[in-house]
Amino acid sequence: MLDISFSSKFDWAPELLEKKVLEVDLGLFKNLFPFDDQIRFQATGNVLESLCQKAPACEKIVLYRGPLGWNRMQPLCLSLKNRMEEWGLDLYQTKALSVHQETLFAVNVLTEYLHRIASFAPDTIQFSVYFTDLENYEPSHLAQLLSKNRFTHFEIENDPFEGNVGLVLPKDELVDETVLKKIGDILDKHGQSVRCIPEEMIPQMWHGLAKLYAVEGKLSRFGLRGLKGFEAAEGEVVYI
Repeated sequence: MLDISFSSKFDWAPELLEKKVLEVDLGLFKNLFPFDDQIRFQATGNVLESLCQKAPACEKIVLYRGPLGWNRMQPLCLSLKNRMEEWGLDLYQTKALSVHQETLFAVNVLTEYLHRIASFAPDTIQFSVYFTDLENYEPSHLAQLLSKNRFTHFEIENDPFEGNVGLVLPKDELVDETVLKKIGDILDKHGQSVRCIPEEMIPQMWHGLAKLYAVEGKLSRFGLRGLKGFEAAEGEVVYI
């Protein structure tokens, strides 16, 4: 693993720089890493840019290997706590969030940071992530946490949701315990062999699917339009 944290000494082994796939350490959880520290962010981005210049053969970078729920390992700093309260009020009209909702906020913080860091690399580089704690989550919770709209430009190397049946995920603010229960029932029925599709990505992700499950009453007009398009393409929509 190559150190590209803000304190990196750029002393990477030459033989590693010749590989097509590299794995890096952003130093995210050292000394209560502040995700909103712009100086550290810029420094880390500059190190990633330098690494890409020194490794011209690189085609893919594993940008993150660690816990999905990093907030369980490291407490949120004060600024992130304040951001989470504002986020909770905006989405759920409350500051009293569930453990799952707090994890959802933390995953948003992580993926936003990773996308910003990745922008320092050439467009030709592919990025992936690997999560070490997925077995600790309910499948329905994972379906929402790993939604593709959070990982637009990243491959999740150990994504558990790949299958020939589709499940439309409502927008985060519409997901409550009842919705999670319905999602869980579908995942149990199909043994998690399900492709979870954010409602705004239905047209991009319905390829190869014959059936889509959708939670009735939890779709926007855009999502309903996507389902109509799927049906027009001779797909079956099952409301749950």
